[in-house]
Amino acid sequence: MIEPAAALQNLLRQQAAIARFGSFALRERDLMAILTEAARVCAEGLGARHSKVCQYRAEQNDLLIVAGFGWRDGVIGHVVSRADMSSPQGRAFSTGEPSICNDLGKDAGFDLPAFYAAHGIVSTIDVIIKGADDQPYGILEIDSDTQHDYDQYDINFLTGFANILAEAVSTASRGAALQVSVDRMKALVEEKDRLLYEKNAADQQLRQAQKMEAIGQLTGGVAHDLNNILTVITGTIEILSEAVAGRPELAAIAQMMDEAASRGGDLTQRLLAFARKQPLQPSEVDVNSLVMETAKLLRPTLGEHVEVHMKLAGDTSHALIDPSQLNNAILNLALNARDAMPDGGKLTIETSNVVLDDGYASIHGDVVAGNYVMLTVTDSGHGIPADILEHVFEPFFTTKDVDKGSGLGLSMVYGFVKQSNGHIKIYSEAGHGTTVRIYLPQAIGAVSAAEVASIPAIEGGRETILVVEDDHLVRTFVMGQIRSLGYTALAAVNAAEALAVIDSPQPIDLLFTDMIMPGAMNGRQLADAALQRRAALKVLFTSGYSQEAIIHHGHLDAGVLLLAKPYRKPELARMLRAALAA
Repeated sequence: MIEPAAALQNLLRQQAAIARFGSFALRERDLMAILTEAARVCAEGLGARHSKVCQYRAEQNDLLIVAGFGWRDGVIGHVVSRADMSSPQGRAFSTGEPSICNDLGKDAGFDLPAFYAAHGIVSTIDVIIKGADDQPYGILEIDSDTQHDYDQYDINFLTGFANILAEAVSTASRGAALQVSVDRMKALVEEKDRLLYEKNAADQQLRQAQKMEAIGQLTGGVAHDLNNILTVITGTIEILSEAVAGRPELAAIAQMMDEAASRGGDLTQRLLAFARKQPLQPSEVDVNSLVMETAKLLRPTLGEHVEVHMKLAGDTSHALIDPSQLNNAILNLALNARDAMPDGGKLTIETSNVVLDDGYASIHGDVVAGNYVMLTVTDSGHGIPADILEHVFEPFFTTKDVDKGSGLGLSMVYGFVKQSNGHIKIYSEAGHGTTVRIYLPQAIGAVSAAEVASIPAIEGGRETILVVEDDHLVRTFVMGQIRSLGYTALAAVNAAEALAVIDSPQPIDLLFTDMIMPGAMNGRQLADAALQRRAALKVLFTSGYSQEAIIHHGHLDAGVLLLAKPYRKPELARMLRAALAA
């Protein structure tokens, strides 16, 4: 017989336990955390060393231990009992009434799992945990390794506790279902944003291609007519030169006319190159060898104030291309780079093999998926403002003074690449240099279906990645790509927003930041500040410049991971894993 004072103390302890758990359940939304805490509080409230929550599974008609207190490994999440009269919890479930067994050894009707004996369980008390519908959620059981005479106060405590737990389970389940709906809606919104981004990009590509095609047709027609006129002019000048050979003053004039006609002929060739109407003689070309030969011409042409660096991949494939036109393209890009660096600078030429996949081709309508040789030319000059970047390939478009250029250099390169079934991209920002990437078809031909299938599978992860990117469309697209790889993605527009997230308790495994951003901090400074706050944080940079240019400008130290724009999903996935594993 328990003394009244002791009984009162037990009752107060049990009421306090119920109050603490109720307060906990109001704050907590994770169902497993609620069940685990319920098991612990109940055991302590009744002075027992073990307790468990069993969830009813209708399809199997059994009770699975989903949470508990005091058990060894291999019990929670593994042990089941039948939802019938063969176990204490099954009896409570079947009858709907509390089930008390003060001495399991004397109850021969139970078929108990081995873990009861392994833990020395002697007595149990089980009560129903009500469900949202008529079907109970399961059973709350208290297990003691000593004989225990449970009284009505104990039953009232456990029953009341089970009722509070039932409400907490119902609330958490509704919250989980609501979260699933919210996540589904977010996924739909993100998918919509991704599709909108791809549509906008495709529309822009289409408009630009149609504009360039229209300009090309007009330019080709003009060049054709000019060639006809120049044929007559140059032929007439030859006759005139012969007629005035004996009169030096007139011969000098004829010579000037002939030089002017030659310049006109060169102009029409550039126009035809842009219009993709020049005769090409493609052959299998060793791009590395051609670049090295062209570099010999560049050094005296560019002057001593421009440093020329080459980074040529040893396994670069041969390209199917007109070698003379490729040589001219490199010279044109180099001369443009020189003019962008009036006070000197660094010109970097790089080669490598790349694969443009179906995903990239779907965004860039003029691209055929396959193997390409990528030729990259990067300068450290003043860069190109965003408002004129989309016009740089148009013929006669130039920001130079009237006597400094015709505005046909880049348009010639553009036309030559397109006519050669290649692809060209330019990336630049004012004050940060320019990178031009030319994708040349490999001489071995297009990628076969088997070769595409042999590309290594994309590897994702479950880590949390903070993306810092000021361009809304790019940020939306990248967030969608990262989430499609299985990661949790967080977004920030600039360094200030990023640091606010980093200063929060939010777990973050990787900082994925653009190098050039608006605001007081660039990507390098943001990374330094982030690492001061979270020393274990991994960092991956992205930029539209080649790695050589970034190092030249002092933004990155050697060895820091950089993902160059534009990138495809396989490249993103590979670099994310490399950064997280660094």
